[in-house]
Amino acid sequence: MYTAFYGLREKPFALSPDPRYLFLAEAHREALAHLLYGIDQGEGFIAVTGEVGTGKTTLCRTLLKRLGAATEVAYVFNPTLTSFELLQAINAELGLPVANRSQRELHEQINDFLLAQRRDGRRVLLIVDEAQDLSTETLEQIRLLSNLETDTQKLLQIILIGQPELDAMLASPQLRQLRQRITVHWRLDPLSPSETRSYVRHRLRIAAGTERDLFTGPALREIHRRSGGVPRLVNVLCDRALLAGFAEGASGVDRRRVRRAWREIRGPEVRGRRRSALSPRGARETR
Repeated sequence: MYTAFYGLREKPFALSPDPRYLFLAEAHREALAHLLYGIDQGEGFIAVTGEVGTGKTTLCRTLLKRLGAATEVAYVFNPTLTSFELLQAINAELGLPVANRSQRELHEQINDFLLAQRRDGRRVLLIVDEAQDLSTETLEQIRLLSNLETDTQKLLQIILIGQPELDAMLASPQLRQLRQRITVHWRLDPLSPSETRSYVRHRLRIAAGTERDLFTGPALREIHRRSGGVPRLVNVLCDRALLAGFAEGASGVDRRRVRRAWREIRGPEVRGRRRSALSPRGARETR
């Protein structure tokens, strides 16, 4: 609705994890570097965790674009699977037949595939997104897959991507063997105030094809304060604020419109708190 009005070719704050819009804050740059280093060095297990909306999935998709043609990838994004279903999903991702195969046959199949890929000089990578939803049984199955190796190299590299709950799971005594195998572990933090400002301007520049400052300085500070620097919340807030500016025919977004957008996003929760905070003396009587 507001894109043409503000000189944009597309919505700059869509929630889909589009790698074109990846903003490499310091934490994201270091996370990507650690991932690429771990893969290059043949590390068996890598883990990346972060709060909801901090850009984990976008980071993952950017990683996939950076990998060369010599890497086969099995990407599992529905981890609420049994250990048997997980094996089926991995084999299917690698183009292996899964119908009417027992768990033992699936294991043999993937082992033969990994050995063949190693002989051809190719690496195989398993990425499990939203890994905090995995059961202990399924995580144990993943650990067993990491046992597939030659005398000198792991045949399968595994990346677990999840929310902070994954850290708590890995800290449990039942998963200590898995935890000991994670050699690269990175935590994504929210954006700083300056990074939030750069992030908003970066997305506007991509959407417009040129510099496009639509938010005032106070508006950008308010965006960071309300969102806590979480990219997904920044996107939602900026999108709603631009819509509010468009509805009013404003040339840009000021602090007032950001506050208004935040109230609309939070809805009854915010309005209810504001009403409850009023003292009887401050509340207006209706007669």
